[in-house]
Amino acid sequence: MVLKKKKRRVRPSKNSWAGLLSFCFSLVSLVGVNISLIVKVDVFPEFVFFQLPTISIILGLLGLVLKDRANTYAIIGIILSLFIFIFFIMMFGLAWTINPKP
Repeated sequence: MVLKKKKRRVRPSKNSWAGLLSFCFSLVSLVGVNISLIVKVDVFPEFVFFQLPTISIILGLLGLVLKDRANTYAIIGIILSLFIFIFFIMMFGLAWTINPKP
């Protein structure tokens, strides 16, 4: 009886440039959100809350589509950007529930 070797699944070793950019943009956006909340600025940082996470999600989706590349950074970038959007929606949603006059 002849035993056949199982083919090992080869993981791609190169990361996609789009996934890496998505991860970096989402980290920069997350740091910007934290800084704006700590400093308590009155100016709404539109770039940090909307534009940068949107670019990060688009780059993350592009990083998922690329063949023969690792997509871990793309997935992490998408998750972090979605977290920023959900945090923003919940922050304003819960702020609207506060009744200033009892």
